Amino acid sequence: STAIRISRQSKVKVLTKSNLSESTTWYAQGGIAAAVKKPDLWKSHYSDTIEAGQGLCDSIAVEKLVKNAPQMIEDLLELGINFDISGGEISLTTEGGHSFPRILHAGGDATGEEIEKKLVQYSGNFSNIDFYSENLAVDILTHEDRVAGVMSLDIRNNLLEIHPCANIVIASGGIGELYDVSTNPSISTGDGIAMSWRAGASIKDIEFIQFHPTVFKTNDGHLFLITEALRGEGAYLRDGNGKRFMVGKHPKAELAPRDIVVKEMVKVMARQNLHFIFLDATHVPEKLLKVRFPNIIAKLKENGLSLSTDLIKIFPAAHYLNGGIKTDLKGRTDIGGLYACGETAATGAHGANRLASNSLIEGLVFGWEISRDIIRKIKNRKGSLEKNTMEQLEKLLADAGNLPVCSPDSGATEPSELDYPVMEFRKMMSKNVGILRDKKGLEDARQAIEDMAGKNIIFNVLSKKAIEFANMLNVGHLVSKAGLVRTESRGTHLRNDFPEKDDRKWRKHIILKREKVHFEPVE
Repeated sequence: STAIRISRQSKVKVLTKSNLSESTTWYAQGGIAAAVKKPDLWKSHYSDTIEAGQGLCDSIAVEKLVKNAPQMIEDLLELGINFDISGGEISLTTEGGHSFPRILHAGGDATGEEIEKKLVQYSGNFSNIDFYSENLAVDILTHEDRVAGVMSLDIRNNLLEIHPCANIVIASGGIGELYDVSTNPSISTGDGIAMSWRAGASIKDIEFIQFHPTVFKTNDGHLFLITEALRGEGAYLRDGNGKRFMVGKHPKAELAPRDIVVKEMVKVMARQNLHFIFLDATHVPEKLLKVRFPNIIAKLKENGLSLSTDLIKIFPAAHYLNGGIKTDLKGRTDIGGLYACGETAATGAHGANRLASNSLIEGLVFGWEISRDIIRKIKNRKGSLEKNTMEQLEKLLADAGNLPVCSPDSGATEPSELDYPVMEFRKMMSKNVGILRDKKGLEDARQAIEDMAGKNIIFNVLSKKAIEFANMLNVGHLVSKAGLVRTESRGTHLRNDFPEKDDRKWRKHIILKREKVHFEPVE
């Protein structure tokens, strides 16, 4: 959406290490949140977002999000996105933490797929956008704390490329692949966060990682997300004895914010020595289920289950990064010309726990803000590259000399040799930096990451898997470091050794810049 807007004023390159259709947006089942129908108002959406964020939402960022959300929906409708209709109007449903039905959905449970397909299709009409698939961004090139370009790896021919530019937008999604149980696609290795941190950008609130409560394991061992919208339509959560354990734990029961639901699930599973709890939709009208959740019904049927008659075994899995690259309200980082939006960014709108279905709308709102800021700069400089970017890049490369890159046959680690270290890393992260944390586990994680970085030849190697693993280690280091610093439990950061929330000491943001830690107040 950002590229489409900017392309009306400038040439744009879109780099993706996979293909345009492979992103976390594609897998977003539930929907997109906006207060588009009375009695719901932006102030209610604001209050729900603030409450879910557990005291760490920046109010000005939340206000920008919810006030502009309806306009983003209008823009999507103009592009031809088909939201589901009921009674002649756009159908709205409820999810965890929401006070009103405000979740728009498409294809029942294929909202992200519909939005992405239409945006990708529409973007093909713009000659000013050049697409580079299977092109992995490796590092951001800077000069005097300004963007000068980006280095990328053309995966098909294993060649490094340099793209001079004055502005870069990081929209690389989350970090789910750091964990052995995740709802994210395999591309979610934290690349954008790692390269931004290496370039000197600030990282904010990265200790807050949301685990989705309802994930199903298929017969072939794959994970399948079951949208929260199912609980919005009335499904229950039951323990091993068939009891609804969320009743009495929160006024909204199964529709409590995700961090609260996951915390109770973990307690139940530990108490009953189970690795799962049950999702029960057997009392929900079958006709409604067929209309709203065709993909879920089909997936369960493949595995010999029926949503209408069976209790479904589910468990929590890493889902969404609440923090990320620190930005202002225009998506700007503290490196000139570097922007971030979507899950990879920390705008301040999510706080310690994202409200359900606020992710797609946040990417659109702040992507729009980024496009406005870049277009303003383009107009002001009247077509010339800002601060002579080409000259900056030439000087940068001259100062760097020959790039210290290993060729694939130089004795460096072969991609297949990294399968086991990556698997061990993901298990270690799940154990020590997962849902429940403590000082020993976080310290063990930091030591393990240091050891893995020393044992494996992964830096300056022309290999997609090596670059991704290096990024995963960078981000794992940041998450465990911030998690160790925050000695409290808040939202999606749960410490066994500090089980209470401490507003007096910790109602503030943790900012990591290079190897330094500092704090910023909640705005």
